[in-house]
Amino acid sequence: MLILGDLHIGWESSLKEQGIHIPSQTPRLLEKIKKLIDLVCPTRIILVGDVKHNVAKVGFAEWDDVPSFFEILLEHVHEISVVPGNHDGNLRTLMPKAVDILPASGLTMDNDVGIIHGHA
Repeated sequence: MLILGDLHIGWESSLKEQGIHIPSQTPRLLEKIKKLIDLVCPTRIILVGDVKHNVAKVGFAEWDDVPSFFEILLEHVHEISVVPGNHDGNLRTLMPKAVDILPASGLTMDNDVGIIHGHA
C-alpha cells in the first residue's frame, strides 16, 4: 500500500492570479509517484486529503489535471481510495468511477492504524 497526502493539484493557478506564471507541476508529480509505485509495487494507493488545491470550487486547471492524473494512476494501480481533505470540495465530479471516495472521517487499517486528513 502507498499512502500519499496533500497533493494540491492545481496550486499553480492560485499563483497565476497573483501574476506568477508556473506551468502545471502535475506531470512532474505523476512521474515521482510512478517511481514510488515501481519501488514499492503497491496494490492500493490511498490519498489522504487535499488532492486538489481550491477549497470549495473546482478551478480551471483542476478540471484538466485531476481527471487525467487519476486515469494515469489507474494504469499502474487498480485500487485507489481518497480520504477527502478540506480542499476537496466537489472532488467527486473530477474522479473516474473506479476511484473510491471514502468518508472525510477517515478509516482504520486492521484496527491498528488510523488514516485521516486531520481537518475532520
